[in-house]
Amino acid sequence: MRSILLPVNDEDGFESRLQAALDLGRAANGHITFIHGIPVSDYVALDPFGGSYYVAEQREAALAEADRKKAKLDAEMQNEDVPWDFLSAEGAPEDVLVAQSRIVDVAVLSEPAGDSDDDLASSVTYLVMEAECPILAVPQTSKALDCAGKAVVAWNGSAPAANAMRAAIPMLQVAESVEVVTIGEDPKDFPAASACAYLSRHGISAELILRDRREKVADAMHDLLLDRKADYMVMGAYGHSRIRQTLFGGVSRHFIKQSPVPVLMMH
Repeated sequence: MRSILLPVNDEDGFESRLQAALDLGRAANGHITFIHGIPVSDYVALDPFGGSYYVAEQREAALAEADRKKAKLDAEMQNEDVPWDFLSAEGAPEDVLVAQSRIVDVAVLSEPAGDSDDDLASSVTYLVMEAECPILAVPQTSKALDCAGKAVVAWNGSAPAANAMRAAIPMLQVAESVEVVTIGEDPKDFPAASACAYLSRHGISAELILRDRREKVADAMHDLLLDRKADYMVMGAYGHSRIRQTLFGGVSRHFIKQSPVPVLMMH
């Protein structure tokens, strides 16, 4: 994962995202692109009659904010050993990230602390669904991403789980240990053993863990991550519709909002 995308519009949780991106960059000899979106609303005003007009002063202020962020990064990255660049583009921050995700390996995000409990309002959820690369969702309390530590692959046989596992191969290849975990019934078409066999063809020796489902899958997996002292998890996201998961709860929503470790997710 050598091409890493890191948004800078939201400063809430930025230090955790930055540290995870740096750790990933060092482990993979990678490059970080800091991306900043400038929404049109920053410099286009609406009048009471439904018209719109361009406000030059506000556009200059928006561009100045981009320059401020880049100058701050210049200072922060002077002592770091990971190459980087800064990209500022017009558009809503989420839309700019989605557009750039086509030719990167991973985007590093975190859920803003003030985000609503409503899954449909989650910025990370939107980007997991729309981005064309995997998302590394980093808890705001995270201090580091130990790529060479213990990895847990959550497996339920779904297409999103398989997509996430394939995307995570470069990380899993440097992990000290990898555990493939299934909570509840082992899927018949693509059992957990088939995931372990796939990983073995990439030189990854994975331990298979099957656990009975005695509680919600999200709670069981959360407890397992703590019990196994996992450093990060790999999982598929939103195998069911977002509305269904919002109404009935879901593993994806749980780990976007309250994971104890960084999570590599893919839809």
